[in-house]
Amino acid sequence: MTDERVLVVDHIDDRREHLAQLIESQGITVLQSTSCEEGLQLLAHEHVGIILSETELPKKSGLYLLKEAKQHYPDTEVILLTHNASSFTLLQALRLGAYDFIVRPIDTGEILFNTLGRAFTHRHYQQQREDLLQELETKNRKLNQTLHRMQSLTKAIARIAAQDDIQKSFTTLLEVAIKDLSATSGFLALFDKKGESLGVKVSRGIGNVTSQKFARQLPTGLTTAIAHQEKPVLVASELPEALGAMLNDQEQQLYSFPGLIAAPLRIKNRVAGILLVSGHQKEIHFADHDLVYMTQLIQHTELQLEKVGLIHQLTRSRKNNVAQLRAIVS
Repeated sequence: MTDERVLVVDHIDDRREHLAQLIESQGITVLQSTSCEEGLQLLAHEHVGIILSETELPKKSGLYLLKEAKQHYPDTEVILLTHNASSFTLLQALRLGAYDFIVRPIDTGEILFNTLGRAFTHRHYQQQREDLLQELETKNRKLNQTLHRMQSLTKAIARIAAQDDIQKSFTTLLEVAIKDLSATSGFLALFDKKGESLGVKVSRGIGNVTSQKFARQLPTGLTTAIAHQEKPVLVASELPEALGAMLNDQEQQLYSFPGLIAAPLRIKNRVAGILLVSGHQKEIHFADHDLVYMTQLIQHTELQLEKVGLIHQLTRSRKNNVAQLRAIVS
């Protein structure tokens, strides 16, 4: 019938054993208890799908067992057995959350099996419902996170687009990335004109002395390896051994582990540098959607940098034309 277990609670041994044998004949594992107190102790250590309990028990009754079981183990269904199906007892049982009520004597297993079958089916549907609700909640949470990220990205793009200076664009890019990814620190490093040396251009969450120390050139290590790879890198939490071996003692001052996200910055289809943030919040590791967000942020920044560069070119061209005109006139 099912692989779930049933707990039979009855203080009369012969009656309890007979009931257990009937249930076991259907391939169901049965646990037995002689009292309410013993049954509650067993529930604290054993998983039970259904409790089949006599209402009249020594000391504390089956109704008490029902109340305690539903309070502490709400997913467990309770079926009560009694000789006296009075309306008062029945009403109490239903109010306390009993799944069903069986009146003795149980001469054959037909009624018992039918009731157990319905109870197991009910549990199965309840579990399916809980799983679906959990799945829906997870999808809604991800949808809300995605919506929040889209809104953050739109605001970030607007902030970057409002800048008319390359330095300001870099600073805004880094600040937005650290804030929206909830990172501890980060930096933007650029290659020199020859594309050989990599130096820190902008940093946040890193000491000024350290930033200035690496402003001209970073030592060969993890940062340069990531930059030369020219691909986005995501380390969700702890640094893998292979990457950790590349990290030298000097550049370690630039990182706030655990976790890092890095992505290349391209200008005119050439890798000009790298944006890197590190240090995730407690128990909230960096994930793929964080890397996607930062990549999108950089792509929009690249477009803005091209626009700013074009404006500067046009400005210089206009100044040159004015100077030439003045020279001709004079």
